[in-house]
Amino acid sequence: MLSLTRKTDYALVALVSLSEDPGRARSARSLAESLRLPLPALRNILQDLARAGLLESAHGAGGGYLLARRADEISITCVVEAIEGPVRLTLCCGPHARPRKGQDPEPVPCRLEDSCRIKGAIRQVHMNVVSMLSGVTVEHLATGEVPVVPAWGGQIEHKLRMQPHRHIAAERP
Repeated sequence: MLSLTRKTDYALVALVSLSEDPGRARSARSLAESLRLPLPALRNILQDLARAGLLESAHGAGGGYLLARRADEISITCVVEAIEGPVRLTLCCGPHARPRKGQDPEPVPCRLEDSCRIKGAIRQVHMNVVSMLSGVTVEHLATGEVPVVPAWGGQIEHKLRMQPHRHIAAERP
């Protein structure tokens, strides 16, 4: 089943929270408390987002994290890649391993590649998924106005009205 990891979910929730007051730096502790997320996990996630250039970190009194880009410039694909590495549906789609620092991804050969009859179709599905995720931004998540993308590609003019994202952790008593 395709799903976003908990780390990516936490990253998106934190980015949406930071987008609500983009010029204000927030500490990891402040974010963790307000979002009811585990502080150690959130610290690591915020560091990953900063390394990827999605957040800036300000040191000293009043320091913390703030968006390095506008919320409408940060796509779900950017966040997934910052937290998990390249988006891929199968071994034959995209880079095959999350590289360690300073290493290039190495392809993992598929033993079915020479005779695979679905490779082209799966690659098209992969490209559609990446395109759809790239078309949804932190701003869309914050407002609940997510673009509707048809299965065959391209973007429809109207938007799907959704409830603003509420994280499971925030619903605990």
